[in-house]
Amino acid sequence: AKARAEAAQTAAKAEAFGRYQEAAVVDMVLQRLPQVAEAVAQPLLGTSRVTLVAAGSGAVGVSRLPGEILDVVTRLPGAVQALTSGSFTQ
Repeated sequence: AKARAEAAQTAAKAEAFGRYQEAAVVDMVLQRLPQVAEAVAQPLLGTSRVTLVAAGSGAVGVSRLPGEILDVVTRLPGAVQALTSGSFTQ
């Protein structure tokens, strides 16, 4: 009975995803995003030192870090759009 219920649930999800293709994929990606962020951050938990290497002009060292983080965050919507092959509005 449990296996039948799980199969029915999976079939219902597949049908819904078929109807709402792009929205379903975006929803799945956004639901998993916290887990992805945690997995990416996990190796950094044991980090005691960070070395920044900079090229060109502008701020160097720790003062550059906030700008680098902002750059990564602003690229996130484009990355989600590329992963889902759909449109992603902010």
